[in-house]
Amino acid sequence: MRRMGLFSSALLALLATVTTPRAPQAGGLRTQLGEVAIENLQVGQTYNLKQLANLSLIVTNTSDVPVNLVMEVLRPDSSELKAGSEPIPDCGWVTLSQTTFALGNGENATSDILIAIPDSKQYLGRRYQVSIWSHTLGDSAGGMSLAYGLKSRIIFSTDTVRAGKGDAVTSSAASTDFTLKPEDVFLANVEPGKIYDVEKASGVFLNITNRSDHPETIRLASRTVRNSSTTLTTGFEDAPDASYLRFGESEFTLPPRGTKAVRMYLEFPGKAEYAGRRYMFVIHAYTTGEKVIAGVYSRLYASTK
Repeated sequence: MRRMGLFSSALLALLATVTTPRAPQAGGLRTQLGEVAIENLQVGQTYNLKQLANLSLIVTNTSDVPVNLVMEVLRPDSSELKAGSEPIPDCGWVTLSQTTFALGNGENATSDILIAIPDSKQYLGRRYQVSIWSHTLGDSAGGMSLAYGLKSRIIFSTDTVRAGKGDAVTSSAASTDFTLKPEDVFLANVEPGKIYDVEKASGVFLNITNRSDHPETIRLASRTVRNSSTTLTTGFEDAPDASYLRFGESEFTLPPRGTKAVRMYLEFPGKAEYAGRRYMFVIHAYTTGEKVIAGVYSRLYASTK
């Protein structure tokens, strides 16, 4: 049966981690946008990610000198492709509301991201990836001669069929204006057949913070890598069953600027097949809007004995 509307099974996932090349001692950039995955976009439509999920590209100058910053849309190399995606056919599909900035220490560069997909059947049912390279110029006001930067990755799929008239959703009340910490949790010597309180075993519990000025209802879900938009970490295998990881609370409302700590519990069945393995679980925190899901991921790594 055909999916109801554009985003009846849509997922937008923000991973708020990014790898930054080593910069000079006085230099540094930071962004909240490391990887975004968007499912079931419609051909022939233009999407502003701010309207879709309250998501803009924000880059902060963490250096102690002013810098000139440029944001560029790039077609990724084959070695950069994730989640079974292919390079975007044309970088012109993605535009930024602003691409050049002069930033003082601690100042932010903010740009809206727009994705426009041509109306052609050859683009139906595809999965594309595009990169945004945010980098400084060597002639900054602080006299810095070495440029440095970071990349953000956008992965999006197109629906297999065109939406009917009026069904294509381009705005939503969903939000990514919250954080999930820590980004990675590690448990070693996990014994199958035993229930683990992750906070007691590792000293770690989830912290979810609502950065917005209005209440947000947050949902938590454990997912396997294959049922998420993230990628498997080298050296680990996908969790055999997402239900082996559960939460003390899976849905709650956070007040404006509020933070909540949530306990996690892990239990593998007491079977020999789970011994001596290294598994990765995906922790998904998300909000919902009309036909849109927007959220962020953390990961839990469990090594069994």
